Amino acid sequence: MFLRKETPPQRPNHPGIVILPAILFKEKPLDLDIRQTGAICALRIKGPFKSSNTSEFDSALDQAIAGQCLYLILDLEQMNYIDSSGIGAIVGALRRTRQVGGDTKLVNPSAFATKTFKMVGILNLFTIFPSEDEAVAACRPT
Repeated sequence: MFLRKETPPQRPNHPGIVILPAILFKEKPLDLDIRQTGAICALRIKGPFKSSNTSEFDSALDQAIAGQCLYLILDLEQMNYIDSSGIGAIVGALRRTRQVGGDTKLVNPSAFATKTFKMVGILNLFTIFPSEDEAVAACRPT
């Protein structure tokens, strides 16, 4: 018995070129929840954190530091993916907060984030807390 293989739609005059729906390539904006209280800024990242949305994170960090934020608390529980650009943005946030006399702390990173940070050797750069309240209590604004 032979099964007939369905062929995807092709561009006329260009055999072999498959047309894919544009929706497959549309990037979603980064889902950030941001709260700042004094020198402490809590930022929750939801969904994938990758090169196409690091500029949103960088803008939020710029605003937080301009608003006198010394301590950045990153809640990574709902971050299900991170690429090298996202890693660079988080390490950059750590560097920037330390430059102004503060620190960046992680709250309950997802299994994927923990595994990735460990694999690239940066997990030990951060203090990790099980809850935002514990991370806030560990911040010592000057």
